[in-house]
Amino acid sequence: MNDYCVEVIKFSQIDVAVVRLVSVKIDEQTWKQISTKLTDAEALKVLHELVGYATERLKSRIDEVKSSRDAIAFFSKGREFLTINITRTNLRIYFQPSSGALFSKDQKFAVEKVSLWEGSFQKATGKYRALTAWVSKEEHLSGIKKMIDTIPTSQ
Repeated sequence: MNDYCVEVIKFSQIDVAVVRLVSVKIDEQTWKQISTKLTDAEALKVLHELVGYATERLKSRIDEVKSSRDAIAFFSKGREFLTINITRTNLRIYFQPSSGALFSKDQKFAVEKVSLWEGSFQKATGKYRALTAWVSKEEHLSGIKKMIDTIPTSQ
């Protein structure tokens, strides 16, 4: 299944519509496999909302979405930049270095837990280029959405 995303690009005073084919649908079979593994109803609801939010917010970046019963991965220019790993009790969201997001050691996010990837430290900015966030409750949605908002929509 595919979605069509229409982007409007301005050239002088002329609007040109560019149609990109973006595979962002997760088939019913995969959702069934995910719901068998992730049995917590609230965490499953969080996953659905998180996938929808990330897809909408980052649609200009997403070239491909790959999914399995264990993970949903978002790709841009052939590189994985955001991954939602599904465990039995919660979701782990990996912000890959290729996402373009930068995180400070002092930043606080309203999620269960955050772990900065020490190897992603960037001396020039004094920030980290990658981290893992854990979520499972609806109360964490605003926090993880703010984190997704740090990912540039163009690259």
